[in-house]
Amino acid sequence: MKTIIAAVAALGLMAIPAAVPGPPQDQQQPTFRTSTEIVLIDAHVVARDGTPIRGLKPDQFEVFIDGRRRPVLSADFLAATDPVPAVAGTTMASDRPAARDGRIVVLAIDQASFPVSAQQSAREAATRVVNRVAREDYLGMIAFPGPVQISPTRDRSLVREGITRISGLRVGVSRTSRFNISATEAVQLKGRTSVATKEIITRECRGWPPVDQMCPAEVMEEGSTIATMLEQQSMLTIDGLHSVLDAMGSLPGRKTLIVVSAGLPMSNLPGSRLNFDAETTRVARRAAAANVNLYVFYMNVHFLRFFSPAYGRQNHSIYEDISMFGTGLEKFADAGGGSFFQVEVDADPFVDRMLRETSASYLLAVRAQPEDRDGKEHFIRVSVKERGATVRYRRVVMIPAGG
Repeated sequence: MKTIIAAVAALGLMAIPAAVPGPPQDQQQPTFRTSTEIVLIDAHVVARDGTPIRGLKPDQFEVFIDGRRRPVLSADFLAATDPVPAVAGTTMASDRPAARDGRIVVLAIDQASFPVSAQQSAREAATRVVNRVAREDYLGMIAFPGPVQISPTRDRSLVREGITRISGLRVGVSRTSRFNISATEAVQLKGRTSVATKEIITRECRGWPPVDQMCPAEVMEEGSTIATMLEQQSMLTIDGLHSVLDAMGSLPGRKTLIVVSAGLPMSNLPGSRLNFDAETTRVARRAAAANVNLYVFYMNVHFLRFFSPAYGRQNHSIYEDISMFGTGLEKFADAGGGSFFQVEVDADPFVDRMLRETSASYLLAVRAQPEDRDGKEHFIRVSVKERGATVRYRRVVMIPAGG
């Protein structure tokens, strides 16, 4: 049984008919009938420091499909480079590898989230990934929106060249504006939060000649303009994530996606039009269904930028801004079963953790019931009986309809 399961490890998570002859009765092992199917699930089980935990047995795992517990028949611990032996009678699709010969890692750079002044932060984070992935791993990169798209390769020179073309495309309010309105304040102005609106107008219009009756209206207008820019930025990020998942659709098996972004602004304030919960959940579900290990690097460029002499302005809600820009990314990572890291300066510790966590996984063989085999998507949940362990796994699976 182990040999057959290992042979299809490169397919990630799939359903196969359990038409294998049963073992002798005296071995007291389960016998599979053609009325059942086996669902294969890749599960990364790691300690607090991200190191894979070895030696777990099938009875230490619990797997639920749509909330109903399903038996775990076997749990094989496989390194990212473990070979997959050929098995007679097993046919793999032409785009599937015949062996697990390294991880597939894709860098997705959210150019719309970085201002030009902070584009070097995106390049630096991408470079740190290139410097630390193993030579046997395949590394690709997509910078969105834009033309930079490099298919997973072992040729690091192609990715390094692509990094030089990463740009900061975030559009901000003109620095010549006479007002100093932060992102959080802009959302409050557009949402017409009464107390905040009064405080902002009082501050920004203080000292203007009494005859300047247009100042409050101009503050409201500029706040609305900034909030609209934030809305457009969020939509560009969400659309870009969909395009990344489209491009990754043909990649085989379990793969790792690293999203590098300076923020996906979100707010539930009425009238702000920055409530993207549904859109974020939708793209996160696509990531889960695509069998993706998701890692989101939130590059906190805002703190250093707003306190740098070059910026030349005071931010009156810097910590609220940092939270607002990170909220959407954190929700995306959580809904996709991934990890969220806020990077202040050095991304190396987070890159190293990602590499540790994805260096090995368990391939779980789970028995599906006839009602599971309907050709539709099903939600799965995996837990493990091991103190201090974290489990990362695919959250959604489509089980083919039974014959």
